[in-house]
Amino acid sequence: MNKLTTTLLIAGTLVFTGCKKWLDVTPEGLTTKDEMFESQKGFRDALTGAYIDLKSSDAYGGAMTWGAVEFLARNWDVSSPDRTDLNALVNANYLDAGAKKTIDAIYAKEYKVVADVNSILGNIDAKKGLFQDNNYALIKGEALTLRAFAHFDVLRMFGPMPDSVNTTPILPYVTEVSKDIVPLSGYDDFAKQILADLDQAELSLKDVDPITQFSLSELNPLVTSVNNVPVVSDDYYMYRQVRMNYYAVLALKARVNNWLKTRGDSYRANAVKYAQMVIDAKDHLGAPTYKLGERKDVVNGDATFTSEHIAAVIYNNLNDVVTKTFGETGTLVRYDLSISDGFYYLNNLFPVTERTTDARFVGMWQYKITPGQGQYIMYKKYIQREPYPNNQIPLLRLSEMYLILTECALTKADAENSYRIYCDKKGIPFATGFSASGWEADRRNKMIREYVREFYAEGQTFFTYKRYNVTTLPVNWMVSQYLGSPKRYIVPKPDREINYHNK
Repeated sequence: MNKLTTTLLIAGTLVFTGCKKWLDVTPEGLTTKDEMFESQKGFRDALTGAYIDLKSSDAYGGAMTWGAVEFLARNWDVSSPDRTDLNALVNANYLDAGAKKTIDAIYAKEYKVVADVNSILGNIDAKKGLFQDNNYALIKGEALTLRAFAHFDVLRMFGPMPDSVNTTPILPYVTEVSKDIVPLSGYDDFAKQILADLDQAELSLKDVDPITQFSLSELNPLVTSVNNVPVVSDDYYMYRQVRMNYYAVLALKARVNNWLKTRGDSYRANAVKYAQMVIDAKDHLGAPTYKLGERKDVVNGDATFTSEHIAAVIYNNLNDVVTKTFGETGTLVRYDLSISDGFYYLNNLFPVTERTTDARFVGMWQYKITPGQGQYIMYKKYIQREPYPNNQIPLLRLSEMYLILTECALTKADAENSYRIYCDKKGIPFATGFSASGWEADRRNKMIREYVREFYAEGQTFFTYKRYNVTTLPVNWMVSQYLGSPKRYIVPKPDREINYHNK
């Protein structure tokens, strides 16, 4: 077997070899799975291992945020002719060896996260007596959410178009660590298993998650006590906005149901329901748990809008990574023929009338000044600035909840109500509402554009195009060579995965 399959069988068998430690970072004194699950700390360490895998370069520390998935959406230009792998991703040439390697690594890493949490879930009920306070419910709820999150990533990247009626089995939904190959599930069954995991997670976290009982400021290190009394009895309960907390479950439910809305009215209704629950969330003081980011946040150095983060991952050396990736010498860039060309891409994604007000434009983009790089524009969202060296890469944000409400609204008035609140905070004029004639088409175009503007380098553009089955982008928006089709949007599974299920 090759290196990949000695770590795990891609097809969902997910078996760890004896020569490898169970996690990438072995917790203190624990080197085997049996030893790990003999204490509450062991379960906590195992969950930490899943988060470590989630923020790897093959997942949300690169490929699934600003890396491969953004090249699939053509959000970056390839500045080096030597990067044939990136050119292949831009052109959806999935037969290219470099592109295949990148895609296979994403697939394997998503199922590695699944393996991590399945080991937890396979042991936690039998060891319930080990846990103190609410640790059992919190760890189980987070593990279930991570399993759903990773499987949904696999579905929206490697699965069929959202409105597909094909009943052919497509992907393995893996719920235990086993040496056996997991049978493929059909689209609807796979989706139902995602939602079933989220239902369990919601029940597990609803009454115990500290994020429903304290404000985010109380759960973060700058405020650790009230009147010298700790707000929580255990440091492990801190930083809930960077974990798969109760509201992350609701937000992920909204995202999944929005993806499935063409498959039935109940999905649309549930997308609205759960998005609204997140928007309506309040702390024990009656203040909103999450707030929409504004231009002033970017000006103050908070370009990822941390007040919106429903779930995120912490990347301790994020600034070093993104400076090399996005900075003056970085490779993730937009290209314009010249300054006089008027920044063709950006001026049409961000109309001139909005460039002084839109929170996603002001302070986010900069023309390069390095000699030889003067025709490139760099993106500054993740470059850390005081006083916000937060090192957070968002996974779920409040902005998406407002866009889901707008996208799923059944009436023009309801859609406008949600979108107008969003526009007001983001600095977008929306005085006249959606077009009086053909308002749904106008909404569609605006929603596609907002997802690109709002979640640039967060890995959402490609999936937005797939959800809407975008074939070409609006006139005067982007270079004309972007052509979308199911052939582009349904990313092929790794060859080995296909071979396993053809035996």
